[in-house]
Amino acid sequence: MEIHYYQERQREESRVDVYFRQQDEEIQNLMAFLEKEQVVIGMREGETRRIFPNEIYYLEIVDRRCFAYLQEEVWQLELSLKSFLEKYEVNGFVQIGKSVIANINKIERIVPDINMRMHLMLKNGEKLVVNRSYKKQFMESLKGAKK
Repeated sequence: MEIHYYQERQREESRVDVYFRQQDEEIQNLMAFLEKEQVVIGMREGETRRIFPNEIYYLEIVDRRCFAYLQEEVWQLELSLKSFLEKYEVNGFVQIGKSVIANINKIERIVPDINMRMHLMLKNGEKLVVNRSYKKQFMESLKGAKK
């Protein structure tokens, strides 16, 4: 793989272009790394903040609004769960309920429950429930994250 670096002082914003012949594992890993550096905009009480996806523990839809739960803060996002998941699934996000997406990288442990459900104990002390209908998808994502 060839790599070239160019500095353009007149540029207002940095830019990275990736050219590839075939989207093999090496390119997919590079794309995943670069996408981790993207940010989403969170809003709260008139304040705006840049949020890196790896800061997000989970997202939830409440009253048709999307909220991102960080370690100790909650911010509203102007995104749908579907659009967030399409963009950041590669970062370890997986849907665990009709209105909840969890970050696999923020799970401390998984506790099985009755009725084929599971509880996710997050590193910040929060507890989420994986609905039965999302369990298979969650387990596949979990196996993929361990590779």
